[in-house]
Amino acid sequence: MSKSFAERIERLRELVGSAVLLPWPSGSKGSRKKWKHLQLIHMNDSGHLSKLEKAGNIGVALGRVSDGLVTIDLDQDSYVETFLLANPPLANTLRTSGSRGCNIWVRCSDGYPRSQKLKNLSGAEIGEWRADGNQTIIAGTHPEGMPYQFVVENPVVPISYDAIIWPKSILPPDATESKRVRGVRENKVVSVCVGKASCGLIEAFSAGDAISQVAPRNYHQNNASLFKLARLVKSYEHAVGCLATSAELEFVFDRWCLIARPFWRNELTRDDYYAEFLEAYSYARIGLDEDPIEVAASRAETVPLPDVRGFKDERVRLLVAICRELQKITGSNPFFLPTRKLGELLGAHWTQVARWLRILENPLQIIHLAPGEVRKRGGIRCPRYYYGPTPRTVERASVAEPLALPDSSLCLTE
Repeated sequence: MSKSFAERIERLRELVGSAVLLPWPSGSKGSRKKWKHLQLIHMNDSGHLSKLEKAGNIGVALGRVSDGLVTIDLDQDSYVETFLLANPPLANTLRTSGSRGCNIWVRCSDGYPRSQKLKNLSGAEIGEWRADGNQTIIAGTHPEGMPYQFVVENPVVPISYDAIIWPKSILPPDATESKRVRGVRENKVVSVCVGKASCGLIEAFSAGDAISQVAPRNYHQNNASLFKLARLVKSYEHAVGCLATSAELEFVFDRWCLIARPFWRNELTRDDYYAEFLEAYSYARIGLDEDPIEVAASRAETVPLPDVRGFKDERVRLLVAICRELQKITGSNPFFLPTRKLGELLGAHWTQVARWLRILENPLQIIHLAPGEVRKRGGIRCPRYYYGPTPRTVERASVAEPLALPDSSLCLTE
């Protein structure tokens, strides 16, 4: 093999650092050949290096197998510019391009989200967060015929995931519904509410801007939009310390109609959507600007902590109380228990919290996994839970307080 191909591999290794490189045919993004068994040790194998030197395209395995190497794949240059403006240090990290947009390469020095699509505020897909289980082509020929290029040919910059700033136009990976809206809309909504606390809801929302922030931007978004509208009203009520009147609720809904009507289903009327809004308002427990986990923790600290058989640590008892309050907030729906967030609230490492959750589920049966949820060893996605024993063990369980829930409420998302 000519020296130039060996030099190419050496140069790629200098740019990506500790990473597993993958040999693929020219003009492809991979093949049926299995690769997820490969580890960093294979990069010292002469046979694997020989395959890389002969390959037309070179991919890079991402995530933990390559020491936290991930790529932020953005399909449009406008999003690339916006992202880099929010993250000046990443303007000098490795950046590659194929047919459109580019991949921004970073090495996350701590926990990061699972691989997933990236979306904008309207929910449209604009790229990918590529991590565990993914790979990105770094050199060779794109399936459309153009060569992969280095936009910035510098070594990958290491950065803590928490240090990445997600601009308002790009929803962060694994954004919960509250995070998606809170980063762009809630603060503005709350400032309007507080600034006009002496006014009624009609005066506070007469400009309509806050309502437009939660209105649908496409079809099939009305249900979610109406629930956000209901939580927006709750934010106002919390700010002024009183409930909205029937006239105020109808005013807010009619302002929403002016923006949302183009996206209504043909068979549904204004009254159909108004009934749905009132139902959502009756379900809503917290404002648009509030974090359900923080609300649950705050409420848990104001009431006696439950006894947990065999445990004296108040942090475990507080964790159970948080689960209980979350179930009250979500009603009959399951809830997420993010271990890192809980660790911050409880003053414990997230791995300790994860161990407590496993014990609370089995053998104590104080919480249980929602139907269809599976806890994976080493997984980075938090499953959903219910507070209380599983239906099969309700009669036998006695370690937790009786389950007393409202009929329905909001469904937290991860």
